[in-house]
Amino acid sequence: MMTNAAAHHPACLNCGHALAPPGCFCPQCGQAPAHRLSTAHVLHEVLHVFTHADKGIFAFIPQVLLRPGPLVADYLAGRRKRHFNPFQFLLLLVGFVTLLGVKLHYYEGVGASVAAAMQRTETLSPAELHRVEQYFHTIGAFFNVYWLALLPVQALLVWAAYRRRAGLNYAEAVLVQVVVGCAYQLLLLLALPTVRLLGVHQPGLSTALLQGTVTALYLFLIGRRGLGLPVSAAWGRALLVGLLAGLLNFGANYAAFNLYVFHG
Repeated sequence: MMTNAAAHHPACLNCGHALAPPGCFCPQCGQAPAHRLSTAHVLHEVLHVFTHADKGIFAFIPQVLLRPGPLVADYLAGRRKRHFNPFQFLLLLVGFVTLLGVKLHYYEGVGASVAAAMQRTETLSPAELHRVEQYFHTIGAFFNVYWLALLPVQALLVWAAYRRRAGLNYAEAVLVQVVVGCAYQLLLLLALPTVRLLGVHQPGLSTALLQGTVTALYLFLIGRRGLGLPVSAAWGRALLVGLLAGLLNFGANYAAFNLYVFHG
């Protein structure tokens, strides 16, 4: 239990660094002055997580959607304290999008439409028909795992396209793809309930087109304002990576679908 005396300890309670004066902000590890927890403090901290002007979750959303270039530039230049962690934001967001898709039964609806369309063009056995529906159910339930598994490959495309002109290493390409992924997941968060309300479950409907479009658009914005590329170079690389990312998404989904349904 923390006492009032501990709140003014001459050394940081987190790392042991000597404080001058006692109880001040620690320059070694960033620990704020410690004090005994109270209900008011806990409520303040919870509110602070979401609404802090510099690096709260809600403040991070418009940065991702409207200012991805300066966001990436800040991270590459080491100015990171002012921003919410984009890696943490992406993990939270992908999990929420997955939960939303499951609750809306979106992928089950797509699976039923795909099964009906396939029945009109070819004869499916009862087992194959069941596997079609089961495949889309599984994709919906594990969308976060599927999408995050593709992210390192998508980052490889970014690295290959930008390593010479922008000097990105692979880790920096991962950061760029994470920021693009945050924007994509935010837009998908709006798209899922919209298409659900409209009752759109066409067999050809896929997130691959949305992902390819968002990737191209946001890579252009990052290329221009984050990496300082001229318009032609920014558009050329953005369109190339966007096309390849969309094809990667579609190809991985198509291969997994056919392998499971017809060879499962």
